[in-house]
Amino acid sequence: MTVTCDTLEQPSAAVSAAQRLAARIWDSGLTPPPAAGAEEGGVCAGALAQLRRLTNGESSELVKELDCRSPEVCIDSCSIPRLNDMDWSMTVLQTDDLRHHVVSQSWHAVRRTARAVFAREKCEDHHRPDFNRRDLNKTELQAQAAVFRERLSSYWRDLAQLLSLMATHASQLLVPLAFESMGNHTSDQQLHGWIKDVERVKDMLHTKLTGMLHDTQHVIKQVEHYEMEEDKNRTGHLIIRRPLLSERLLRYQPWNLSFDDDFSALCKERQPEASQMFSLAATLYAVYRAYWYTAAEYIDSFDEDDFKTVDEEWQLEDRSHETLSVDTDCVQLLANALDHPTCPLEDLPPETKNLRERCREQLWDDMVQRWPHVPVTSYLAYTQRADVSLCLLAWMAVNSYGICQDVPFSMIQSVHDARCYFDSPGDQLCLQSSTTDAICSVSRAILLLKCRDFSSFKASDNCTLFYYPFQLIPVRYAKSSRILDQKLTEETLNYKNSLNNANLRYKDFKIDSLKPLEISFILINIIFRFSTAGVYMYLPQLRNLPGKIFLSFQITCITQILCSEVVYRMAGVPDLPTAVLIDSALTLLSCIWLNSFCYHMYACVRHLRLPNHLLPAESGAGATGSARHRRAGRAGAGPATHRTHPRPL
Repeated sequence: MTVTCDTLEQPSAAVSAAQRLAARIWDSGLTPPPAAGAEEGGVCAGALAQLRRLTNGESSELVKELDCRSPEVCIDSCSIPRLNDMDWSMTVLQTDDLRHHVVSQSWHAVRRTARAVFAREKCEDHHRPDFNRRDLNKTELQAQAAVFRERLSSYWRDLAQLLSLMATHASQLLVPLAFESMGNHTSDQQLHGWIKDVERVKDMLHTKLTGMLHDTQHVIKQVEHYEMEEDKNRTGHLIIRRPLLSERLLRYQPWNLSFDDDFSALCKERQPEASQMFSLAATLYAVYRAYWYTAAEYIDSFDEDDFKTVDEEWQLEDRSHETLSVDTDCVQLLANALDHPTCPLEDLPPETKNLRERCREQLWDDMVQRWPHVPVTSYLAYTQRADVSLCLLAWMAVNSYGICQDVPFSMIQSVHDARCYFDSPGDQLCLQSSTTDAICSVSRAILLLKCRDFSSFKASDNCTLFYYPFQLIPVRYAKSSRILDQKLTEETLNYKNSLNNANLRYKDFKIDSLKPLEISFILINIIFRFSTAGVYMYLPQLRNLPGKIFLSFQITCITQILCSEVVYRMAGVPDLPTAVLIDSALTLLSCIWLNSFCYHMYACVRHLRLPNHLLPAESGAGATGSARHRRAGRAGAGPATHRTHPRPL
C-alpha cells in the first residue's frame, strides 16, 4: 500500500483496514484456480525439467519473453465476464462456497493483473531502443521519434486494458470482502439494507476508479502529439517536447479517498458499519492507485537519462480573487450542501437529482457568459444574482458534499476543458465534457491550477507499506516526482467558515420559507393594477389626459411584472442581461408616466387653497352667507317661493 510518509506515525482507518485485509487473505488460504492440465500431474514436472537444462543466457531470454507475453495473456484471460456485474443478494452472500469461489476468482484476477502490469514495465525495459546516437540527420530523427511514439502508445494501450480489468475486479471484491469482515453477523432483517449500502459504496469507488481510467485513455491520444528534437546542449541526446495534456498531470489525482473522513459520521446513524465500509473502499482504492501511479511514473522516469523532457507550460495566472455573477438559487444549493450535508447512502428524491443537474447546467451557463458583475438596477437582478469568488465556487461545486460526486474525475479532461474555457472563450465546441458535467470538469482544473492563493500543494515523499500477517514493515523511497497533496489555505478556511455567518448576503435575504409570501404579494400587485386599469378604461369621466397617463403607467407596470416575474422566472428567457435591460427600461418608462401624471394633477389643483390660506374678503363673504342661512332656518319660514340671489362680489 502506498501512502504519504507523514501518516506513518498515526495510521489512518485505511491502514487498519489494509492490515485486516492482509490477515484475512492469509488466513483464508485462498488458492488460485487449478491450471488447465495440472490435474494430470505430468505437465508441471515436464516444464521444470526443461527449465533446468537452460543456460543463463537462455533463461534470461525466457524471462524477457515471459515478461512480454504475460500482459497479452492476461488481457485475453484475466477477465471473468460472469463476475463483472454480479448482483449480490442475501442468498449469494450467505452461501459460503459460492462467496469464497467469487472472492477467489476475483482476487486471483487482481493478482494476475498486477503481475502483468509489472511485467509490462519490465518488457518495455528489456526492449528499449537505443536513442543515443551522435550522427542523426533529420530523416533518422523523425524515424526515431515515430518509433518512440509507437512504443509509448503501445505501452499505454496495454496498461489501459490491464488497469481496466483490475478496476473491475477491485470494485467487485468490495461487497464479499465487506460481508466476510463485518456483514456476516447481521440479521436477515437488516442484511437487505446492509447490501444496499455497501453497493452504494462500491458505486462510489467505481466512479473514482473510472476517472483514473479515463486519464489513462486520454494519455494514449496525447502520445501522438509528442515531438522529438536534437539537444543542442548535449551531443547525442534528444529532447522530448510534451504537450500540456501529458502523463505529468496524473500526479494531481488524489492519493486517498475522503469517504471515511467526510461521510462516516454522517452515515453512522443510518449504517453503524459505514466507517468500515468506507475504510475498505479506501484500501482497495489505495492498492489500485499505487499500481496505476507506479506504472505511469515508471515510464515517465524511464528515459530521463537518455532524454530531456520539456513540457508545455500553461499561463497559470492566479484566479483566486476573480469574482463571477451566478444564479443565487444554485449557489444557495451549494451553500446548503455545506451547511447540512447528507449521507450519500441515502436515497435522494428524483427532484433533488434533477435540481442538481439543472444547477450544474445553470452554473456552467453563468461561467460561459462570463458576467463579472450585473448592475443591480432592478429587482430582478437583485434577487437572481450573487457575486462569488471563482475559486470558492469551484471548490463548493467539487468538494465531497457538492453536486459533482457522480461525475468521474479525469484530470487530463479537466485541464483540456479549462484550457478551452480560458483560451478559447468563443469556441465551446472544443469541450470534451457534456453541458451537464462541464462545470465539474472545469472547476476541478481551476481549483488545482488556477487558485494558488485559495489552495496550495504540499509535496511529500511516498512510502510503500508491505503487509504480512505477523509484522508491518515500512519502506521509504523517494522518486524524482513527489506526491502532491492539496491543502486549503488559512484564508480559504476562514472564507469557508464565514458561509455560516451569512457572509454571502443572499443567505439572509433569499429564504425559501418566504417564497409563498413573495408570490402572494406579486399576485396582489397584478390584481390591483389590472383592476385599476379596468376602472380607468370603463369610466368615461376618467378618460381625460391625466387618466390616460395614469392608465399608461399601470399598463407599463403590468408589462414589467409579467416580463420579470413570470416570463423570465418560469421560462428563463430571455437571458439575464437582456431581461435586466428590459426591466430597467420599463422601470424608467413607468417613472416618466408617473411624473407626467403628477405634473398634470398639480396643474389641475394648483389654484385651490386650503381654508387657512383664504383671503380676508373670501373668508368674510363666506361667514356672512353662512349667518344668513342660519337665521332663515331659525325663523321657521315655509317653503320659499323665490330665491334671493346674492349680490355679485
